[in-house]
Amino acid sequence: MKLKDLALAIEARLQPGSGNGDSSIVRVYASATMSDLIAHAGPATLIVTSLNNAQLARIAELMDVPGLCLVSGAAPDPELLQAARQAGTAILVSEAGLEATSRALHQVLGA
Repeated sequence: MKLKDLALAIEARLQPGSGNGDSSIVRVYASATMSDLIAHAGPATLIVTSLNNAQLARIAELMDVPGLCLVSGAAPDPELLQAARQAGTAILVSEAGLEATSRALHQVLGA
């Protein structure tokens, strides 16, 4: 499913100027720890996290992750936004918490 369609389905905001909303997502991985994200992220994965720092964009770039979803309405850190723009990584912001956002995404994807 397209990233922008997932954002609409869970009522998340796609941050202007961040990566491509047309990227395909087939898998969601949610975690609040960097080591878990590194171990489980990959191409066509949307990372859902409460973390909010520039290292997230570096993980996304390293693992070929097309998008990040920040939870609990967190405004992306300016360094994260800048790094994501440079890497071409899309950033979504969900008002719901980590578990609720993850559940909603899995439901939409039919997982």
